[in-house]
Amino acid sequence: MSTPSNGSAVVNPRRCLMFVPGSRPERYAKAIATGADQVCIDLEDAVAPADKDSARASVFAFLSDAPESYSEIGLRLNPLSTDLGRKDLAELKASGLAPAFVMLPKVETVQELLDADAVLAGTDTGLIAQIETPLGLLDAREIARATPRLQALMFGGFDFIVALRGRASWESFFHPRVQLAVIAADAGIGCIDVPFLDIKDEPSLVEETDRVIALGFTAKAAIHPAQVDPIQQRYLPTADELERAKRVVAALQANRGEAIQLDGKLVDRPIEIAAERAIALGAHGARKD
Repeated sequence: MSTPSNGSAVVNPRRCLMFVPGSRPERYAKAIATGADQVCIDLEDAVAPADKDSARASVFAFLSDAPESYSEIGLRLNPLSTDLGRKDLAELKASGLAPAFVMLPKVETVQELLDADAVLAGTDTGLIAQIETPLGLLDAREIARATPRLQALMFGGFDFIVALRGRASWESFFHPRVQLAVIAADAGIGCIDVPFLDIKDEPSLVEETDRVIALGFTAKAAIHPAQVDPIQQRYLPTADELERAKRVVAALQANRGEAIQLDGKLVDRPIEIAAERAIALGAHGARKD
């Protein structure tokens, strides 16, 4: 979860969400073995129409036996605006399963989240809402506050840009990314970036990850195991940054929260919040530069 506008610290920071096709059960364990903070088994875009039912059965069978020691494992349903998505949700309820999270694609209304929330009542399952259309983005502020179960918004950039009648690029993604990051931060929830599609271009993946971190994205999605570690590493503080963050927090605590100079620089509550975030992420270790 990202830092809410009231200034509280990071809780359970999630850096990367790894997608794996629901129709490829032999890949589920491989996706989990990447060490991604979250693994999302996909019943939507990655599954051919003829394979939807068999993929759902495979996912449910896997989730029923998945060890608790695994990463956070969830699934992406088909859009709840479709019969197929409503069937996914009904079947999930009938299964009695409680995955770590459920991702809802192409969310455009608060009601979609309320419907999913009602089905998941009595479980700890979180929700992730994908914003993939202009209408979804325009209503994202209301969507972000629809239910306490919502843990993150995710930018569905490629569907979004098609609906926008544009061309995919950093420039065309910039405005919706900024808008979504602001909305998610205001609501105190995470914000997940669209996957980087060139699985062989790690330098560009790292560059894009750094740029979306600067915009306020708390995680980035991955579509290949090789992308997970580079993404997750970029979210970590360096050893020097982690050491300074600890000193910042200690100095302010010693000064009872009042602003103080540290190494010749003013340190106050906003700097402390950033330091607390670095320390929370540093639980995964320091970045290997």
